[in-house]
Amino acid sequence: MKILLIQAPWYGFQNIISGRLYLGLAYLAAVLDKDGHQVQIFNGETFFKNIINQREKVVINEEDYLKNFNSKHEVYQEIMKAVRDFRPDIVGISFMTANSDSGYYLAEMLKSYNPQMPLIAGGTHPTLLPEEPLKRAPFDFVIRGEGEETIVDLINTIKNKKSISNVLGVSYLEGDKIVHNPNRPFIQNLDKLPFPSFHLMKDAQKNTSACTGITTARGCPFKCNYCASNLMWTRNVRFRSPANVVEEIKDRYKRLGIKNYSFNDDTFTLRSAFVEEICKRMLELPFKITWHCDTRGDTINIEILKLMKKAGCNHIYLGLESGSPKIQKMIKKNIDNIKIKTAVRMARRAGIETTVYFMAGFPEETEDDLIQSITAMEDIKPDHAIWSVLTPYPGTEVWDLARKQGLVSLDTDWARFFHHSNRNFFNTISKEVWEKMLNIIELKQKKINNRMTLIKLKKKIRAKINLAKMAIKNPRKVLKQFKKIPDKFFKKQ
Repeated sequence: MKILLIQAPWYGFQNIISGRLYLGLAYLAAVLDKDGHQVQIFNGETFFKNIINQREKVVINEEDYLKNFNSKHEVYQEIMKAVRDFRPDIVGISFMTANSDSGYYLAEMLKSYNPQMPLIAGGTHPTLLPEEPLKRAPFDFVIRGEGEETIVDLINTIKNKKSISNVLGVSYLEGDKIVHNPNRPFIQNLDKLPFPSFHLMKDAQKNTSACTGITTARGCPFKCNYCASNLMWTRNVRFRSPANVVEEIKDRYKRLGIKNYSFNDDTFTLRSAFVEEICKRMLELPFKITWHCDTRGDTINIEILKLMKKAGCNHIYLGLESGSPKIQKMIKKNIDNIKIKTAVRMARRAGIETTVYFMAGFPEETEDDLIQSITAMEDIKPDHAIWSVLTPYPGTEVWDLARKQGLVSLDTDWARFFHHSNRNFFNTISKEVWEKMLNIIELKQKKINNRMTLIKLKKKIRAKINLAKMAIKNPRKVLKQFKKIPDKFFKKQ
C-alpha cells in the first residue's frame, strides 16, 4: 500500500525557523518500508519561505501567528500537490498540542479530496487526548503512544479487511461510539527497529538540516510536572546499544551525507558509561561529525565533557527553568543554580558551547521569583539563553492544576497554546508587571546571546589578521594552506 506521512506545520506560522523532522515519522516510515509498503514523508516545516529567526524573542505576536495560520497558506497547497502526485491509499498526520488545529485542518482538506481515504492521527496530542481528533476532525483512527508496531498492524488489518478490534494501541469510531483498544506494550529491544528513514522525506536531499535528529533512548526518570515526556514514554528508560546508535550515524551519512547531528534524548548523559562507549565508537568513524544534545547539569562531569568534545560535541542544552528555589520545588525540577553554573563552567573548559533554558509564568510565581531567574541567568553566564512561557500541556500535573483553577478546558483554543505565547495562564502577577518583566527578560537574554556573537566575530577577525601577518612573513606557508582547501570551494555556487 502507498502511505503518506505528514508532519503538520506549526513553527513556520510563528516566523520561527525550524525545518526539523520529528523522529517519530521517520521511524514509522522505516517500519512500513521494511514491511513492503511504499512510503513518503512530507515535512510541513521545510516549505516556509522568507522566515525570520525569532528565537531571541520570549513571546510571539499572537495576531501575526494567527494571520499566517490560514487555509490559503501555500504550505497547504504544497501538501495537497504531494497528495495528488503520490496518490496514497492511507495518510497519517502527526501533531503536538500547539499544531493540532493545523492537523485538523489537514484532515478536513484530505477528506474533502478523497472521502474514502483512511486518515490516521498520531503524536503527543492524539496520544494524550485520543478522543479529540475523532470528534473535531474526520480522522478514522488514532494511534496512541509508541507507534511502530501499531501502524504496521493497523495498515495490514485495513489492507486485509480484518477487524480493527484486535489492533492494540488504536482508538476509532464505531458508529457514534469511540472505542479504545487496549494499550500496546512498549518495545523493549529498541535495536530491533530499523533506522529512521529520513531519506523517504520529500526533497530530503534539499533539506538535510531536517534529517539530523537521533535518539539513544526512550523515557525519562525525572518528574518535572510541566513535561509530557513521561506520559509518552514512561519513566522507565529503554536504551539502544551504543553500537546500534553509531551504525545509524554511518547509515545516515551514507544515504544523505549528514555530518551534524542533534541527539534528541530527554537526558543524553543519563549514564556516563553509556555515553563514553558511544563517544569512543564515534571517534572510530572514518569521517568527522559534530553534534549537540539536551541534558541535565547534574549528570555531567569534566571528564565526560572532554570526551564528548573530542567525539564532536559542540553544544549542550541545559534546563534550569527558574532561578527561584520556591519554583524549583513546585515544578519538581530538583536542580539549582549552582549545579547549572558549574556545568556551564565545565563545558566552557571542555570547549563546548552552552544554552540554558528558562521559563516564566509558573503557578504562584511572583515578580521576585522572575527577578531571581534573571539574576541566575546573569550569574551563570551561559553562551546562550532561551526563555519561553509555561504552557500547561494536557495530561501534565500543571495542566491538572490549571483545570482545577478553571484556567483551561478541553475546549481550549489550541492555536494560541504554545510556549512563546504572551498569555500567562496562571495570572499570579498583574498584566502590567508581566509585560514589564518580559521586556526586561528579552533585553537581558539578547545581551547574553549577543556576547557569544561578538566573541565569534572577534575570533574571525583575529584569524584573518593572523593570516595576513603570516602572508607577509611567510607567503609560501600560506600558499600551502590554500592548496589544502578543496577545489569545490572556489567553484561558482
